[in-house]
Amino acid sequence: MLVPAIGGGHPGDHGGREVVLGVDTRAPSDDVIDFAFRQAARQGAVLRAVHGWTPPPVYGYAGWVPSQVEADQFRTIEAELLREALAARREKYPDVVLIEDCRPGTGASALVESSADAALVVVGRRRRPHGAGMRIGPVAHAVLHHAEAPVAVVPHD
Repeated sequence: MLVPAIGGGHPGDHGGREVVLGVDTRAPSDDVIDFAFRQAARQGAVLRAVHGWTPPPVYGYAGWVPSQVEADQFRTIEAELLREALAARREKYPDVVLIEDCRPGTGASALVESSADAALVVVGRRRRPHGAGMRIGPVAHAVLHHAEAPVAVVPHD
């Protein structure tokens, strides 16, 4: 857990009533999602599940220009993946108000933007059994450095 010093205030002065959860819809982690739901339930906070996605590149004579139909299809697919990743926890935590926030852009930028009004930001990091390589991934790294709220990094397989 990292609690940034914000504007000379006290560490507990992080205004929002939302717990922000970063969700990797391609490999959602039960440990990370459960942690965020537990924190939201414990704090009586709204849980904002954030998923940033980047459309696949479509190359044409003018560079990358997806049609509106394709953009809408990608948006629908990504929103459904987020909904599926959270479905089991909705039943387990019926009292937690959940906002599904699926937006184009990187996961890191979506989480950093959402941190401005958050009480806590929750991100995951994969365990590295061999001990080599980075200890955290690029999303967790960016959130730790740029979030305006406390950040909890939850290890998972």
